[in-house]
Amino acid sequence: MVTTGYLEHDVFVRDMKFHFQEWGNPSAPTILMLHGFGISGHMFDEFAERMQDRYHLIALDQRGHGDTDWSPDGDYSRDAFVNDMEGFREALGIGRFILIGHSMGGLTAATYTVRNVGVVRALVLVDVGPEASREGVENIQRFTRGPDELEFEEFVQMAHRFNQRRSLENIRERMRHRLKQTDSGKWTWKFDKRFREAPDDLRIGSQLSNDEMWQLFREIEAPTLLVRGAESDVLSPAVAERAISEMPRARLVTVAGAGHSVPGDNPDDFTAAVTEFLGDLEMGRFEPSSAAAAPPLSARMEAEEQAARRRGSLLRLAILSGVGVAAVLAGTAVAVQGVRARRRASRRIPAIPPALNVDIERARHRALEVANELNALGQAGVSRARTSLREVDLERARESARDLVHSLGDATGMVRDAASRVDAGKLRDRVTSRRNRGRGAVAALALRVAMRVVPSIISKQARARRSWAAWRS
Repeated sequence: MVTTGYLEHDVFVRDMKFHFQEWGNPSAPTILMLHGFGISGHMFDEFAERMQDRYHLIALDQRGHGDTDWSPDGDYSRDAFVNDMEGFREALGIGRFILIGHSMGGLTAATYTVRNVGVVRALVLVDVGPEASREGVENIQRFTRGPDELEFEEFVQMAHRFNQRRSLENIRERMRHRLKQTDSGKWTWKFDKRFREAPDDLRIGSQLSNDEMWQLFREIEAPTLLVRGAESDVLSPAVAERAISEMPRARLVTVAGAGHSVPGDNPDDFTAAVTEFLGDLEMGRFEPSSAAAAPPLSARMEAEEQAARRRGSLLRLAILSGVGVAAVLAGTAVAVQGVRARRRASRRIPAIPPALNVDIERARHRALEVANELNALGQAGVSRARTSLREVDLERARESARDLVHSLGDATGMVRDAASRVDAGKLRDRVTSRRNRGRGAVAALALRVAMRVVPSIISKQARARRSWAAWRS
């Protein structure tokens, strides 16, 4: 039997009443859907209408939302939502199923999938990842923490200003499921009003750190489709790309013309994306995005830099500072070698070997190019190190710099000591008196120094890049 429209049901789980909507044929494969914050299971109405001929769909009103009971003790932690889901599944006798979660519901879905390996056949995460944009989250909070009671049409106009991708008629229909009428005749939100008041005893969300959230997503073994709204201000492209690249079996689809509420903003394209994903799974054709193509370098760099800023990592600072210091020391070493060469030239001008037919002018230009390159490298390293310094804890950075200088040894002292032994006046006189004879020798020696020092610097840079790439991977 295939229903036209949906049926409303209630079920009790651990003395709490949970409300849900049911679509489609109960004998078909089951899709369980979890809504985002401040909404209800009705956010999936358009999607369920399009899928009810092939699947058995259940949209749950999570605790504190829609027509489900509010938590008596203010427990809205991630653990509470996950435990509700397992109790709900057991109460309805659902076996393996497909799980779809949007935003807050997506985090519950991801956690449930990791903790209940083998129960979830496939996972669809809608505009949610290990990290969320602060701007998008704050926009949602401002909208849901607005006036507590208004006329119905005032809520409709407010919702339309918040999301102008939808028509007033569509918003009016959606708001009928999100609002309830008060004794005064006005309307108010259906979700727990304590979310707007934020009392101290209210427990919301998870205590996982940023790194732990990323690890949670890496542990999802079920085939996963991550759907992002192209105009979303909650899930950034960089976070979405990084997430599917680090998850074992994940594919990313971006839905055009949709913001954070993808299933309602563009139900046709959302349904098409989910249908293709499930069809590929059934036919054994599912290929994760991460296996088909690596995410763009710019996306990976942006995601890594965001993560590094939150962790306050000093490793990148140490590497960049090391490259800059090494470049500066190398440039100084070249200068000292030149001074020593000129001193030797003042004592004994060696004959240029016949095999070394050097073009003096070209050698001089090449030496200048090498010096400029070393100088630019040092400046770039210092500039990037300064930028990184603004993003980390300064005291820890100072400690790292001290360790770095100690590990490099007292190279600076060696340079100063060598330079102090040079009698600048005598050197100037000797060089001036032998300028004509010494030019060729100095150029030859500078070339020899460049041939020795530059490959060493390039080798060190290559090793540093490999170490940096290995750390990032």
